[in-house]
This record gives sequence, structure tokens and C-alpha cells, in this order.
Amino acid sequence: MTRHAYPMSALLSDYARASFGLALALPPLLFLPLNRYVALLFLLLCALFIVFASRTVLRQLGPVEMTEAEIRSTGPFARRLEWAALDELRLAYYATRRDGSSGWMQLALRAGRRRLKLDSRIEGFAAIVGRAVAAARQRQVRLSPTTTSNLVALGIAAPAEG
Repeated sequence: MTRHAYPMSALLSDYARASFGLALALPPLLFLPLNRYVALLFLLLCALFIVFASRTVLRQLGPVEMTEAEIRSTGPFARRLEWAALDELRLAYYATRRDGSSGWMQLALRAGRRRLKLDSRIEGFAAIVGRAVAAARQRQVRLSPTTTSNLVALGIAAPAEG
């Protein structure tokens, strides 16, 4: 079994972004007389940053464990996917610069009604993707052209189309 967690440096930057967003959106709600539409806008922004902070807390509290038989996230909202039931694998790249030179990847797995999403900041991301691709190969899961090109960019051979 391997254990994978998000590094504290990645989590701290997410906490900082959530705090900064709340620091900008919350004071107007508390200290300024706003008409209801503007107040609703600031309330929605606060909700967005609270959800973002909550997801960061869940990442911190829920490391991922991987075995030859399954992958599971632990923590408050634990999820477990068996490799033998894998029926979807998507690997997306989200660029933060227009030229695509910087960004992150997100792995989305599905086995029946169970889903698990991980981003490339998690420790051992390439190993997780490699194991997921091996399971997809065994299950003959069809991959999108985008997923295939992202696998190549990560240095992992995609399963042959059957």
C-alpha cells in the first residue's frame, strides 16, 4: 500500500487564497450599507471562498491510499474505487498561462457511481496515474484523445485502443 497526501506548501497557498478572498468579500457585507443585489454578489463570493477553503481542509484531512486492488481517499468523506471496476479515466490539463507553459493536471476516475478526483499537486501523482492506466488497460477503458495526449505529456504510455 502506498499513501499519498497533498504537500503542506500547496495547501498553505490554497488557504492563503481562500483567506484573501474572504478578506476582500466579507468586510463590505459587515460594514457597508449595500443594496440587495450587491450584497447578494458579495454573499456569493463569500460562499465561493468558504467552499474553496472547505475543499482544502478535506484535502488536508483525507490522504489517498492505493493498493493493487483499489484506491481510496480517507477522511471525513472517504471514497473507495476498486481498480477491477474502473470504467472511466480522464486526465485534463489546466493551463494558467496563455502559452500553456504552466498549469496543473487533474485525474478523474469513475467506477460505477463512485468518483474520485485528484490534482497533480498530490505526492506520487505520476504513480497514481500509472496504476490507473494499468487498470484502464486491463478493463479496456476507452480514453479520449485529450487524456491520451496528457498521458504522453506525463511520460506514461496510454492503453492501446481495442
